[in-house]
Amino acid sequence: MTTKTYTKRENAKRAAIAAGVPAGQVQITVHKNGDDVRFGWKAKEAPAKGAQGAASTPAASATRSRPVATPADAQREERNGVKRPKAGGLCAQVWNWLDAHPTSTVKETKAWAEANQQNANNASIEFYAWRKFNGISERATAP
Repeated sequence: MTTKTYTKRENAKRAAIAAGVPAGQVQITVHKNGDDVRFGWKAKEAPAKGAQGAASTPAASATRSRPVATPADAQREERNGVKRPKAGGLCAQVWNWLDAHPTSTVKETKAWAEANQQNANNASIEFYAWRKFNGISERATAP
């Protein structure tokens, strides 16, 4: 049986992946004929059960794992695509003030922030995030 060969290693690997072999299991073979060099592929043999390879070490698996949500993130409430800020931060202070003053305007929120030595622009951003969180989309009516 004749094996197909390729002019580049990349092409051989691409053909193996297209044939359904996982990328980590592809072994590239080199075929020399005088000055002509061609490349082929074959699937690596699976390691025996119980044998530990480099991928099964705790350090290797830890680098490939996805980040897990911390308990603090899991407890944060989310509504309308906006998460409530973590308790204790400056943003949470703005939100707490807005919870106590739900009819306030952005101008009043900025004035409160400046009076409390906070960044007025951040308070403005938090004001609009708080409104989106609470589903407030229309303007406040004049008294």
